[in-house]
Amino acid sequence: MSTVPLGKGNPFLATIKERYRLSKPGSSKLTFHIVLDLQGSGYHYRPGDSIGIYPVNRPELVDLTLDAMRAVGSEIVADKQGEGSYSIVDFLTHKANLSDISRKFLGEIALRQTDPDKKEKLNSLLEEGHKEELKFYLENHEVWDLLLDNSMVVFTPQEIVNLLMPLLPRLYSIASAHKVVGDEVHLTVSRLSYESNNNLRHGICTYYLCDLVELNVPCVPIYIQEHHGFTIPEDPDCDMIMIGPGTGVAPFKAFMEERVATEATGRNWLFFGECHRAFDYFYEKYWLELEDRGLLQIDAAFSRDQDHKIYVQHLMMEKGAEIFAWLEAGATLFVCGDAHRMAKDVETTLLKIIEQFGDKSPQDAKAYLKLLRTNKRYLRDIY
Repeated sequence: MSTVPLGKGNPFLATIKERYRLSKPGSSKLTFHIVLDLQGSGYHYRPGDSIGIYPVNRPELVDLTLDAMRAVGSEIVADKQGEGSYSIVDFLTHKANLSDISRKFLGEIALRQTDPDKKEKLNSLLEEGHKEELKFYLENHEVWDLLLDNSMVVFTPQEIVNLLMPLLPRLYSIASAHKVVGDEVHLTVSRLSYESNNNLRHGICTYYLCDLVELNVPCVPIYIQEHHGFTIPEDPDCDMIMIGPGTGVAPFKAFMEERVATEATGRNWLFFGECHRAFDYFYEKYWLELEDRGLLQIDAAFSRDQDHKIYVQHLMMEKGAEIFAWLEAGATLFVCGDAHRMAKDVETTLLKIIEQFGDKSPQDAKAYLKLLRTNKRYLRDIY
């Protein structure tokens, strides 16, 4: 029995005890509620904590990579740190990032490339000033089709292992309160699938959790990642405004379970957004039950249910006067979800609300928001 404490370097093998679809048939997305059994781990977690999961690569992706490497799978390789030896198939399954390609790997292929046209193309991508072209190229290739596109370049299995990036754990917001569910962790996971370079790709960890892992088998390596301030207010009387479109709603389910269990008296307001009310209203029954009990105010935006798209920031603007009043009364505002567009749009809208309903200049609105952030009353968990 290991004496090393459980954690990132010594993960606990959890079991998926329940997995069901949150998105209904007809949805363009596959979003699941997943229940992990932590019995025997001794783990305790708090609202706002995340769970780290070490995935494995799907067998089809490993086979494609082996074929592109001209390997049979039994070849023995060592990791870059020299800490262990593995069969190449085991290394590709458990240790290697097969979906992302490093600039170093591409540079090594360019260096060895003998086809003048291909060499020129690769060297051009690597030149200064071609950042966007390089990004597009890397995003549209995985290791296997990069090797096939450059099949005249020959590597030994060990050389490829030395050029691969590691398969890192993925973090997911916990969608449950420990004091409510006990030795379980609930997750809200949207399975990522997309097409690029005429090939269907899958998100490594989302596919692993939603499709690969068998139920009731203790095989999912996990650890708890403590939050860095993104958690419910210490004062149970403090009001909360929660903005969580899509799977960004996960931590707010944990927040509400905790607030209800502890009989917190602060008001709670959730802004949720997705594509269609009929298919994509995650945890609708739970939210509406809380609303009926007077424990939650909810505004939901469904962008594709009408000709013009409506997002959470549009509902925020409509309720701007009330949002500002809540902030003036001491509310904490939380944002969780997509960092690339949603979080920026929400912050822009928030500044407009402060300007308009606080009668402030743009500079004063920014200062107001900065003070909220300093006082830990504007908190974001974005990715």
